[in-house]
Amino acid sequence: MKKAMAILLALFMLLSLCACGKDNETQNVVSPTGVSAADTPQSLHLTVDELPIIDGATALAPYYEAMAARLLGVDIEEARTRVLCSTTGAAYENLIDGKVDMVFCALPSDEQVSAARERGVEFEYHHILNGGFVFFVNKDNPVDSLTVEQLHDIYSGAITNWKELGGADEPIIAYQRDEGSGSQTGLYRFVIPKDEVMEAPTERAIADMGGIVDAVAGFDNSAGAIGYSYYYYVASMHYTDRIKLLAVEGVVPGNDTIGDGSYPFVNHSQIVIRKGTPADSNVYKVIEWVKSEEGARLAEENGYVANRM
Repeated sequence: MKKAMAILLALFMLLSLCACGKDNETQNVVSPTGVSAADTPQSLHLTVDELPIIDGATALAPYYEAMAARLLGVDIEEARTRVLCSTTGAAYENLIDGKVDMVFCALPSDEQVSAARERGVEFEYHHILNGGFVFFVNKDNPVDSLTVEQLHDIYSGAITNWKELGGADEPIIAYQRDEGSGSQTGLYRFVIPKDEVMEAPTERAIADMGGIVDAVAGFDNSAGAIGYSYYYYVASMHYTDRIKLLAVEGVVPGNDTIGDGSYPFVNHSQIVIRKGTPADSNVYKVIEWVKSEEGARLAEENGYVANRM
């Protein structure tokens, strides 16, 4: 009898140890964003085959890559191989052509909307993040803040020297982005209509987001430079201490001022899909997840300002 009891006790202890081992394994699983999986219940799981084909803007790639990692249960490096980052213009072209299911971008330009309609495509928008459209100058520029009107006049060509704005006697070098980019669309949306923008010399029309930051940050001929982009990209993805962000109407861009809407240029980042996408598709499951508390928390873990409205 005593021998039987001893065997049963030994079996009970062995099972208890196995159970504890499993609990410890669960507690030690860490998500791609560094959050314990045990602390982040997951309401949506997808296989690689179930994940919609996703494309988007450079400035939003860290978010939708982290989202893919979370939904697939893989690390961030694996997730990056499962999504595209064709940049805004090409992402919208891919969506129009039906090559992708959804894009994470700023709102499209009028030309992109027209191109879609010519192909019989209409866009459907889902507001997911709040971002800031920002202007920056070389760190040695003494000007710290501009008004919307002053920015308009810089890009119309009405103001050409920083001394007109309280700065040094230095010609303004106003860089622009390429047509169809999210940044150029932002300039037209927030500051100046397309037909009022001065024509940029070829060397001042920058094709990529990093290029415009580098041009303004550069050591040569950059004291009078000004450029624009999106807050997250400049502050997190391509940060350099050779530039400074300008306040607009006296308000400095940051997560707090973008989140509360006090910064004048709040950009609403979207998930954009084609109208007519089946309501029971995984596309809508992903959209619902992104708009949930889980999706908002993931955005904030990665430095974005979630839309919680």
